[in-house]
Amino acid sequence: MTKNALSPHYYISLNPKFLEARSDAEAAIRRAQEAVIYLASLDTDKAMIANRAGFSKSGVSRGHNLAGWPTPIVVLNPFLPVLSVKLARNFRRQLPPRLQVDQPDQDSLYL
Repeated sequence: MTKNALSPHYYISLNPKFLEARSDAEAAIRRAQEAVIYLASLDTDKAMIANRAGFSKSGVSRGHNLAGWPTPIVVLNPFLPVLSVKLARNFRRQLPPRLQVDQPDQDSLYL
């Protein structure tokens, strides 16, 4: 079946109203993805050994992989925003205030 034959009524990713509904959380997701990219730029040694900054041992592979994804794709993906917000919240002490992901913004991602 081709994409043109699929109905937007049954396939939520094709429904333009679905994209508008996510716009409330989109700012938080974009900020979280920018935070992950920022943390990956701090983490040049991928181990927090050289400069005590960046991801920990448990989050380094997920963080660097997620930082490689383009932000528009992360925003539209159903799974990547949750991981992005989790990483941004876990390493929030290393982030500047403009990249902080607040708890109320995060709650809207799980609805």
